[in-house]
Order: sequence, then structure tokens, then C-alpha cells
Amino acid sequence: MTWARRILLRLQTLFRRHRSAQRLENEIQFHLDQQIAENIAAGMSAQEARYAAMRAFGNSTLLKEEARDTWGWTWLQQIAGDVRYGARMLLRSPGFTAVAVITLALGIGANTVIFSAVYVVLMRPMPFKDVDRLVFVMKNNPPRGWVRNNISPAEVISWRETSGVFDDLAAFSGASCVVTGSGEPEEDPCEVASSSLFPVLGVPPFLGRTFSAEEDKANAPKAAILSYGFWRRHFGADEGVIGRTIVVNGLVHTIAGVMPASFSHLYATPYGAVPEMWISGIALFRENSDNDYWGVGRLKRGISVKQAEAQMDVVSARIEKEFADLHGWRAQLLRFRENISGDTRPALLVLMGAVILVLLIACANMANLLLARGATRAGEFATRRSLGASRRRMVAQLMTESLMLSLTGGLLGVLLATWGCKGMAALAPKYLLNSAPGLANGAADGRVLAFSLAIVVATTLLFGLAPALQSSNSELTESLKETGRGGGQTRSSRQFRNALVVCQVALAVVLLAGAGLMVRTLSMLSRFEMGVSTQNVLTMGVPLSGERYNQPQTVVDFWQRVVAGVKALPGVESASVSRGLPVDGWAWAGQFFTTAENPNPQAGQVPDANYIVAGPEYFQTLQIPLKRGRSFNEQDTQTSERVVIVNAELAQKYWPGKDPLGKQLRPGSPGSDQPWLTVVGVAANVRSQGPDEAFHAEIYVPLEQSPWMLRPQNLLVRTSSGIRPESVAHAVVDQVHLVDAGQPAVDVKTMETVAAEPLMQQRMVMALLVSFAGLALALSTLGVYSVVFYAVARRTKEMGIRMALGAQPRSLLGLIIGTGLRPVAAGMVAGMAGALMLTRLMTDLLFGVNPNDPATFVVVSALLVMTSVVACYLPARRAMRVDPMVALRYE
Repeated sequence: MTWARRILLRLQTLFRRHRSAQRLENEIQFHLDQQIAENIAAGMSAQEARYAAMRAFGNSTLLKEEARDTWGWTWLQQIAGDVRYGARMLLRSPGFTAVAVITLALGIGANTVIFSAVYVVLMRPMPFKDVDRLVFVMKNNPPRGWVRNNISPAEVISWRETSGVFDDLAAFSGASCVVTGSGEPEEDPCEVASSSLFPVLGVPPFLGRTFSAEEDKANAPKAAILSYGFWRRHFGADEGVIGRTIVVNGLVHTIAGVMPASFSHLYATPYGAVPEMWISGIALFRENSDNDYWGVGRLKRGISVKQAEAQMDVVSARIEKEFADLHGWRAQLLRFRENISGDTRPALLVLMGAVILVLLIACANMANLLLARGATRAGEFATRRSLGASRRRMVAQLMTESLMLSLTGGLLGVLLATWGCKGMAALAPKYLLNSAPGLANGAADGRVLAFSLAIVVATTLLFGLAPALQSSNSELTESLKETGRGGGQTRSSRQFRNALVVCQVALAVVLLAGAGLMVRTLSMLSRFEMGVSTQNVLTMGVPLSGERYNQPQTVVDFWQRVVAGVKALPGVESASVSRGLPVDGWAWAGQFFTTAENPNPQAGQVPDANYIVAGPEYFQTLQIPLKRGRSFNEQDTQTSERVVIVNAELAQKYWPGKDPLGKQLRPGSPGSDQPWLTVVGVAANVRSQGPDEAFHAEIYVPLEQSPWMLRPQNLLVRTSSGIRPESVAHAVVDQVHLVDAGQPAVDVKTMETVAAEPLMQQRMVMALLVSFAGLALALSTLGVYSVVFYAVARRTKEMGIRMALGAQPRSLLGLIIGTGLRPVAAGMVAGMAGALMLTRLMTDLLFGVNPNDPATFVVVSALLVMTSVVACYLPARRAMRVDPMVALRYE
């Protein structure tokens, strides 16, 4: 018989099993009938002939089993039988099944949510050619401690042409593009990119072409490349869009191409907005040393990041002799994966570790529940063993039940993870969403689902194997004795269950300590004085576009008219304008400066400060106190004395012990042609880089005296007490449109929202860690409760005897609680030791709190002791109420 014929016959017996069984039954009966007929012919009676035939034929049931074994697929039949039997047993215990499934669903769901974020940010393949050779190009200044800074055209050109490490190096700059001419004006994030950007990334356009080298020139006709989403939203996915024009920032651009949907922003810094389009005309000049750009380079084969940085530093050392403001700057390269993760990598790894601990606690809890359930089924297992069931078959049956629980819990967990991913996306900071597009739908990714399946298999082995081996213990006599006495658990089983409680409590301590540290961190950050009043302040951006706003006076006139109209609105107390917003340091312009006392500082020691353009009433609107001098007013114009307000940090650092009023400073590097500015006021310090950063020197210049290229883009409105700032937003936007209907008002939000954004990562980590820690605490408490409850239930006779002999309820209470707290105490000791080591991994996420903060550990210990005492007390109350006669009669 060929192998194909054998497989065909086996398939027939599998899918036509009843017909095959009937055929086998008929064949056995035929042979028996033949033997009976021969015996009767030999002179036996009918009854004797039948018995003789059956003796000669042998055990027909055994023969049937042997025949069925030759059909194959026996293992599949056994699995089907185990599944049917397991389903019946689980349905007979709906309470146990519900608790088990929910426990596993929470553990598996939490792991799926965090892994989806880890996968999207740190593991998902990137849509670029040979991504391992691509680097994000920045620079740092080791003497000053500055990292991840923009680069200049002089450096881009020199590194590309003389370093010898790149196949090519492209430059781009984040920008704001105001699209007009079709309906309401709209502001979209965009990038001004060199023609080599897309070839370096190795991504061809979906439609049309990319930029040409000619279009890099400033005076060349303007071209635009659209993102796939922008193309679909604004042009209805019209493939004839190539060659049409679009008005961007007041200039006509020809649409050159459309990038594919898979093209991603992941080549850029995660703190930038995801671009909706790319525009030409970057115009890089060797003589330009302004730090306005980012770079993307493709390394030559065989060149490592360290080798490339070393070669580029040689070039930097040479060109810094030509440009004084490039002194001390050196190349900084980051692989794309490292660059896009930003500061989120430590947070995600901490969260991944946390959910793994939650899953381990859930597994320990499940093992405890299965052990308790196995003890109640000891009689069933002993009987099955005595009837000939092998230990292997019993373990297979119990593992099948565990797998059914895991699969059900895993399915529910994935459903919960779908909502969990959306919740995490709502908590995540904007830059994490930029670097992880699709985070809200992470649980639907095939690789994430494969991870969830792997968790199901792992949890089955983790929580199912040990209880299965314990329950199928081969010592039948001892099992039957324990069952008969009502004990239902061996000493090894009790020790194993206590060990599981120790593990649960220890892991819960680690999670609670981590959550407590994050709560303390956020509390410290929230209590820090920001230097501004964030209540009752509305903010919005108005990016002025169009050629008319290339004139400084036009910008001033626009803002003066807007502010005057807004201040006249009911409920508005004051209004002003600024470039950038306080406590949002990424929007500020850094600027070198010199003082009259030291106009020519040594190279590498030129002072720097945040450069803030502010309108009149700026300090009043944000309630920033002025420690000395005056604020800006309408007399600070282009024709009046050039003035400046500095913050207390700058005054103390550069004029210590002196009166800063009347002192002079000049923006720019030494030898700058900027005019000298006279200090007319000293403002209180503001944490402009965020609440977790130190105060930095700051320079405030009035709106009418500011350079036109640093024009204000933010409107600030303070409402009266009791007036919610959101309530005037529509009226404020109308005032902007009354002055110029072609200018969009964007990012309309309160100052409280702006101040909260730098803390969003800490808030996300805190919220998730607190959730995981709460789940861990509940599971560990349930574990303690189940162990004590089961022990009390199995010691009913003992409790009755003790009560009959005169034991007081209080003594029984102390006995039971003391017994239950022993593994808790051991778990707390182990957990504290683990937490002292593991919380050090959270150092990058903490602020103002030591990883081994004593207060946090004391609170964690007290919380665990209280919940464990309650978990022990509830079943102990049952023992205190035992009637001795009822207990003895029951036994």
C-alpha cells in the first residue's frame, strides 16, 4: 500500500469514524459467528459454542482499540475528548472559570497594549531602503553640554563634500505652511527639503516626481510634494493633480508629486510635527552658518556611526576657524530607530517590564486557583488513577483545561487591548504619536497578535503545568487518605501554594514601588513654581503668511489691530503677543549675545539666552512679576531707544551684585551688526524649557523693535476671574479674521493645557504604572485570600475540635491571620530587595525623587500589610463562627 493510499484511508476513518466503527463491529461479529457455527458443527451446544468462540477470539474490546490505533489520528481523538470533558468541567464551575478568564484577560490584555507600543516605536520595520545605513544628522557642543542641535548649511555642505563618509547627505527644515485659495485658510506642518532627501531615503513618489537640483535654488520656481493623506483630503485622490498649482505661504507652488501612504516622518526628530507636504527652495550656501536645519545621511558601506562622527569632527574643526559661531560644535549621528524613539525608550521598557510582572502575578494566581480546584477533585483523580488512567493522560487533560482558559482569556484580552491601545494613545504625548503612527490601532497588527498567541502558550505552561503535576500525583493511597479526612492537599501542595503567594507579593511590591515613585515625581513637578500664571489664559497661533507680511511694519500693524479688538471683547482682561509660549521650550529661539562689559568673549564661551519677542502687556497677561524696572509700552518703537528686559537668571549671572538697569547687551555672536539694547526691566524667572528643567537666561525684546524674521506667532488672552478662556475662543478667532480673513488661527488651547504637555510622558507612565500596580495589588490580595480561605475550609474539623476544647475565637483569629501573613512577610522582604535594585532603572523618568525613596517604600509596605490583613481576616471570620457540633457532624 502506497503512502498516499494510507493517508487517504486514515482521512476516511477520521471523517467517517462511525461508519468505520460499524464496519469493524460487523467484521468482528462475522468472525465470531463463523467460529460459533464451526463449534456447533463439532457437536457443541449453542451456548457452549458461543463461550468457546469468545474465548478463542479474545477480548473484542481490546481488539477494537488496537484496530482503531492502526487507523491513526488517535491523538486528535484524544484531544477532542479532552476538550469536551474540559468544557464540561469548566462549565460546572462558572465562578472559578469567570475569575480565571478575567484574571488572564487583564494580564494578557495589558501585555498586548504595551507590546503594541514597544513594537510600533522600537521594532516595526521602517519604510526606507537599507535603513541600517541611514542616520539622522545633528550636532552637539560638549563644552556647553548641548546635544541634539540643528546644523548649518556650511556644515551640511562641508560634511557632504569632504568628510568621505556619506553616499549623500540631505537637509530639511520644519516649517508651517498656510494653504490658501480654496475655502478657509489652513495651516499644515510641512518641511522645506533639499532635492536629495527622497533619494537618500530610497522612497520613490507614489505619483509624479521628487524635487530636482535646480529647484533647490532660492529663485527657482516653487514646487510642492504632497503627503498621501493631504492628497486624498484636498484633492479627492485625483491622479491628475500633478502639474496643478497650490498657494502656500502666499506663494504659488506647482505640485510635483505625491508620496506613498507608507512614507513616514520617522526620519526626523520625534519632537517635530508630521509633515503634510514638502516644499522646494532650501537654498543652502557654504557661507551660511545659521543653525536652522536637520540632516539625513546615507553612510557608505562599511562605515560605522563612530567612524563617521570622527571623520566629520575633523571637518568641523577645520570650518570652525572660518565661522566663530560654529566653535565647539561637533557632529552627532543617530540611527533612525534610536532617533525616533526620543526619550520614550526608557518609559516603554519600564512599562513592558511592569506588564510582564503583572502577567507573572496573574499566572501565580491562576496556579493557586488550579491547585485549590485540583485539591477538591482529588477523589476524582485518585479514582481515575485506580481505574488505569496514566499520569500522562491526566496531565494532558488538565493542561487542555488550562489551555482552554488561556485561549478564552487571550481572546478577551486582545479585545480589551483594542480599547487599551486607544486609551494609551489618548494619554501619550504628541511626539510619541508622531514617532508611532498607528499606535491607537496597535493591537490589530499581525505581529502583535502573534505575540498575544505566544503569551497564551507561555501562560498555559506557567500556570498549568505545576498544578497538573501536583494534582496527578501518583501516590494514590495518600491522596485517598487526605480526601477521606477532608484535607484534600498534601504538604508539598501547601508549600507550593505559599511559595506562589510569596512570588505574587514580591512582584506586587516592585510594581507598587515603581508606581509610587512616579506619583511622587509628578507631585514634585506639579508643585514646582513655573513663573507664570496658567489659569484663565487662552493661546492660539497665527502664522502670518504672504508677501505683505515680509514687511516688519505690516506685522506690527496686524498684531496691534488684533490685540486692540480682542481687549475690547467682554470678559477679556488683557491681551498680548509673543513668539513661542512659556513652558514650551521647543518653540523658543536660542540666541547668542554679548554684554558691554565683555563684548569679545573667548571662542566657545559666548553667552546664550532664550530670545523672546513680546508685545505690550505680555508680562501682565501671563502675570510674570517684574522685579525691577518697567514693562514694554507703545513708546518702544523703531525710532526710540532699543530696549530689552532680562530675567533674574541672566542678571544674576552676568551682572552679579550690580544694578542691571541701564546695562547693555547685543544679540548675536561677537562682532554682530545688531544694535546694543538697554536693559529697562528685570523679570522673574520662568521655566521656559519645562517644569523639569532649570531656569535659563532669557532676553525679552518688544514687538516693534524685533527683527522681522522672528515675528510673533502666538496670541495670549487673559480672561476675567470666573470667565472660562474657552468661552471667548470663537470671538477671538473672529477678531483675527476681521483683521485678515486669509490668516488661520491654529492650536487654540488654554495655557493650562500648554503647561501640562511637557508632563504628558510622566503622566502616561504614572497612569499606566498605577493601573498595573493596582491590578497587581488586587491579584496578590486575591492570592492571599484564596490560600487562607481554602486552608480554613479544609480545617473545619480542626477548628471545631479547638472550639470544643475551649479555644477562644480571638485565638483562632490570631492563628489564621498569623499563618496567612507569613508568606506575605517573606514576599515583602523579597520584593523590597528587588525593588531597591529595579527602581534604579527608572532614574531617567524621575524628578526630585530618589529611586530608593524611603517614604515611598514605607507607604507601599503599609498598603500591602493592610490589604493582606483584610484578605486574611475575611476567611478567619468564618472560622470564628464555626459551631463545634456542626463542624464535627459535617466531618
